[in-house]
Amino acid sequence: MIRTRKGVRILTYKADEPKFLWILLFVLTITYAYALESVVWTYIAYGLSFIFFAALTLRYRLEVKEEQFIHTIQVFGFSLLKRTIHANDIEKITIIYLGKKTIILLHLKKKLRIKLQRFSPEGIDQQMIQFAEANNIEVENPN
Repeated sequence: MIRTRKGVRILTYKADEPKFLWILLFVLTITYAYALESVVWTYIAYGLSFIFFAALTLRYRLEVKEEQFIHTIQVFGFSLLKRTIHANDIEKITIIYLGKKTIILLHLKKKLRIKLQRFSPEGIDQQMIQFAEANNIEVENPN
């Protein structure tokens, strides 16, 4: 989605956590919670099932502005972590193409690496290349 705010172009990309694994873990944990005879282990199983249920609602949001990214992690619709990444904090961007999937790695100067995948709508790879060219960031494409 493209929107503008005071003449600044903002592109927003969204991604959801894959559901299959979290549903499987949730069902197994609830099953064990009923089967366990110890009260303590039952409460631990219920606690884990809540964590797995929360993981089902994980959403990632990436806003691409002219000189920065805003990466937000949301749980139950609430922002859990909001990280602003400025262009001068990025050492290089690696783009990996695996069939129809695209994985983007942001290598930060703080020796951190942020992996971006499953974002929609399509075209995040081209947007990253344009962002890197506009801010003199090295783009590495292993393919």
